[in-house]
Amino acid sequence: MTDAQMRLEQVRAAISDVLKKGQRLKRGDREIYRAELDSLRLLEQQYAKEVALEQASLQGRGRNRISYMVI
Repeated sequence: MTDAQMRLEQVRAAISDVLKKGQRLKRGDREIYRAELDSLRLLEQQYAKEVALEQASLQGRGRNRISYMVI
């Protein structure tokens, strides 16, 4: 698993935690705020693009399609 795939899984787990447990946790006199859902969604989109680019480059369909010919 690549770094981008691991980061994508971590962001998706964080989104799942926010959706299941809420944005704010309160235990006793302590309060913990999790990352905002909007920022997590943006990170998810960014990492999904990185993973797609990595997979495309592994399959030979990367963005760089310049070929140099020998004269």
